Amino acid sequence: MKDALIVDDHPVVRAAIKGLLEKEFPDIRVTECDGKTSVVNRICGANWTFVVLDMNLPDRNGLDILKAVKETGNRVPIVVFSLYAEDQYAARALRAGAKAYIAKDRPARDLMDAIRTVLTGGRVESSTPPSAQPELSDREVQVLSLWTKGMSRKEIAHLLRINEKTVSSYRARILVKLNARTLVDLIRYAAEKGFVD
Repeated sequence: MKDALIVDDHPVVRAAIKGLLEKEFPDIRVTECDGKTSVVNRICGANWTFVVLDMNLPDRNGLDILKAVKETGNRVPIVVFSLYAEDQYAARALRAGAKAYIAKDRPARDLMDAIRTVLTGGRVESSTPPSAQPELSDREVQVLSLWTKGMSRKEIAHLLRINEKTVSSYRARILVKLNARTLVDLIRYAAEKGFVD
């Protein structure tokens, strides 16, 4: 019996993945998690065969979750299934501990193939080369994503557990790296790269 955990804050996405998994693996038991509780504890608190994880969760970024799970020593294979563009996030997710990264604009078959590869001990490298844009750090990408969603400096600081001055520093570096002058420039960039819906 395979035990899978799906972590995504959208019920329709969880239902779709669950349906695909049950069709692909007749011997599977699927548990759903909306990402609003302690996701790391949920992932590490059971003996999952694999986990399907979204990157954009309400209370915590997927990169932070991957790193936290890795730090516990838990070896559960995690397949990231995300709205974020592969050229911006795949390499980061794989470095953080994911075994595969599949963007949500890919065919459902790609997700199932990635899970099969992971179940045999493999790892799925992204077929999309990293972006030629200046490299933003993981934290800068998180700040950019939250900033372009309209969150204030105080809200970003609280969510990422950093102080407001640090958020301001990240924002200044992002503007310089992307040669952006206005929030509109950043929103356009973030939308092109899949950082915002």
